[in-house]
Amino acid sequence: MRSTREARDRGGRLRIPAVIALVAVSALALAGCAGNPDVTDLQAQLSEVDGVNDATVAVTHSNFPWETQLVVTLYVEDSSDAGIAGAVRSAAPVLVADPVGSRHEVTLSFVPGRPSDFEDEFDAQRAELTVTPEVYSALGLDGDDPYAITLSPAQVRAIADGE
Repeated sequence: MRSTREARDRGGRLRIPAVIALVAVSALALAGCAGNPDVTDLQAQLSEVDGVNDATVAVTHSNFPWETQLVVTLYVEDSSDAGIAGAVRSAAPVLVADPVGSRHEVTLSFVPGRPSDFEDEFDAQRAELTVTPEVYSALGLDGDDPYAITLSPAQVRAIADGE
């Protein structure tokens, strides 16, 4: 009988630290749910790089709130492979210098012209340019997604450094 009472007393003492630990872990997990980073300055700077007429930047979270990616659409002057590769090379230093762009994976898609050339964003998406193997090769990347180029922060730095 006594051992049962002692076990119950010890169990009661362990419940409070367990509850505190659970609350602390939950608070840390929810800290990743903080609002999206502000990409207004990044979007404005990308709109001004060589070979780019305009840009849009959106923030997404693929699996978890703390897994942040940037989705960038570059409206390019030159829709050739060389023009797309040149736009990426011009955008890379801006991404590296930006506190948000430098920390997160970036997916780049390319649309010819300017946003005003399209009725809405969906029309622009339908006009997205194909990313060819030659573009990947020119940038020193292995990739095969014909719709967008996804870059890690390290890859963005390498392109910005001319590697």
